[in-house]
Amino acid sequence: MTTAALRHCLAALAACLLIGCGPKFVRERIYDKPTARVELRHETDGGAVVPRGYAQPATIADVRIAHILSSLSYEADEGKREPIIRSQFVYELAEGISAALAKAGPDDEIAAAAFPENRTLGIFSDERVTAFRLALVGDEMQIEFYAIEQGLEKEGNKVSDRGYEIPTELPTFAPGFQIVPGTAQRKLGVRGIEVAWRDAYYRKPVSLSFRQGQARRRTVLMELPPDSETAPAAESPVPANLSDAQLRALDQLDAARRSGLVKESDYQSRRRLILENKLDEAGYGGAP
Repeated sequence: MTTAALRHCLAALAACLLIGCGPKFVRERIYDKPTARVELRHETDGGAVVPRGYAQPATIADVRIAHILSSLSYEADEGKREPIIRSQFVYELAEGISAALAKAGPDDEIAAAAFPENRTLGIFSDERVTAFRLALVGDEMQIEFYAIEQGLEKEGNKVSDRGYEIPTELPTFAPGFQIVPGTAQRKLGVRGIEVAWRDAYYRKPVSLSFRQGQARRRTVLMELPPDSETAPAAESPVPANLSDAQLRALDQLDAARRSGLVKESDYQSRRRLILENKLDEAGYGGAP
């Protein structure tokens, strides 16, 4: 090798050391709690950001994201259907993802992880991780899962949850789960799902629980964000001379409204009938 060629190689090596050779990810932690984590990240190659063209930044209310996360479900190897995100992590992840989307640029993706724990006999703990990446493509929210309820590796007697780093590439092997698309959703490969996040379906709580493969709706106390389309109409004051049956009916109707089981127009109609003591017409007649 000539002296000039050697100098050229050394210069190229020095440049690589300065700016970094090959692709790498730059991460920014947005939300960091012991049970949940959300980060922004983008890929660089030769010091330049790799373009992605995502539809970001975007403002999506955390309550809508919580509704979306609550709706995601999967089937494990044994065919049992379960929610992908356990309910106790929905709010934390939604808060972090909403903040990340507002800060993200078109070349950023959001990565998130939750760390559920199973306990046996109240003594033994089984630490797990559910991790995914998320980005907006057009009007779709694309979510791809690295792991769902996957056991964390242990270091001695200590579970390495805080040392867990969210992967940057999807595994190439077949997953041990099958994602089940719901309303306004469609599959994205074997590890992902596309969600039409603007769909009106996600304006209300849509959380489901599953028992023996059958979906059953459960009450989730998540309120709609106030806006012109969903803000409740002004209500007349409750009279002081209502019967016990009327008061019970109002309580049941209010609970149904909070859980999203009753539309606002239907709520107002039923409330008026209850105040007029027309309990049968309101659907709350019969023996107490």
